[in-house]
Amino acid sequence: MTGHPHHFRPANWAERPLRFAVVGGGVMGGFTAASLIQAGVQVTLYDPNAMGTGPGASVDTGRSFRVHYGNDQHLISMAVRARRLWSEWSIRMGWPLLHETGKLLVEQQGDRHALESWRAMRDMGLRADRLSEGRVAEEWPGFRADQVTVDRLGGVLDPGVILAGLASWLSNEGIEWKKEAFEVKSNAVRCGGGWSEYDQVVLTSGAWTQRWIDVPMEVTRQELVYFDASALGERLNRLPVFSDLASGFYAIPTVKDGRIKVANHHPGRAGHPDGDERKVSSEFKAQAREFLSTHLPELAESKIELDYVCFYSGTADRDFILDRTPDGLIVGAGFSGHGFKFGPLIGRLLAQMALGIQPEVDLNRFSMTRETLIGEATKIAV
Repeated sequence: MTGHPHHFRPANWAERPLRFAVVGGGVMGGFTAASLIQAGVQVTLYDPNAMGTGPGASVDTGRSFRVHYGNDQHLISMAVRARRLWSEWSIRMGWPLLHETGKLLVEQQGDRHALESWRAMRDMGLRADRLSEGRVAEEWPGFRADQVTVDRLGGVLDPGVILAGLASWLSNEGIEWKKEAFEVKSNAVRCGGGWSEYDQVVLTSGAWTQRWIDVPMEVTRQELVYFDASALGERLNRLPVFSDLASGFYAIPTVKDGRIKVANHHPGRAGHPDGDERKVSSEFKAQAREFLSTHLPELAESKIELDYVCFYSGTADRDFILDRTPDGLIVGAGFSGHGFKFGPLIGRLLAQMALGIQPEVDLNRFSMTRETLIGEATKIAV
């Protein structure tokens, strides 16, 4: 992209270049930095690892994109905005970032969430269907389910491709890369070279957020298993993401490596990427295989090609934290396993906060002092 749009610039734009820092170089930090650069400010991004590498939550080969959120029209609207931004970034990077396959909610008896999702999407003029077993088999040969709700706007995002492309774009636009931050304030960051001052600092450090601020979230281990899906041939390219609300299991086709990723969205046990052995249990592998074989019987004996443990940074109500601390540090955290799809939008919103602009989305529900952050964790659909 050439040139920078000026719609982010605050009215009291200073004559000197503004300097901003982003601490945490995953998808949220990367798109925050990109949105700030689009506003014409100087940006330094701190992370001990190159973008798209290391132990952070943004490293993977397949993430689900969905618009359905039950009857939560606020999140549905945000997902639609994010989808438009993924399209814009696809143009900038020169290749499609969202593999549009659709997203299936496998319905169970009395499944209110699927029905509410279908109704809300239809009411908002979005593409959604409900299909019975025969229609499912006709559209996706070999896939078995008695009834599904289809989010036609869903698909698959590849974090590796996205973050590599974003890192290249940021470098071309003149971002300053620095390694690990040791201390973080609202207007200064200390790393190995000492303190650097900024007009504003944004913290997007995922599971490491609590290193610097006291934020109400829990880091949990989430086990992942990748099955060989080459037996599906060309059908893998059309296979949608599919999930089951009751069990929490979901599956994401990762076309480029011929696999299907199976994981569970319900929060796992407490853990942290620093020091965790990342060993997947044999019990989880068996449960993942059972889920996959229920819906794709021909993969019942497929080889497990990779198993892995990632980490959710979850809040009790499963909503995000997009807020400013009392001393002025801007924080994006607690994405609870469903934040990646919103990456370009979250980055844009955090940049607007940093620039003193009214965010284009109402962020009141994402306050770090809301009452629903205290209490038993909520299970949300995937």
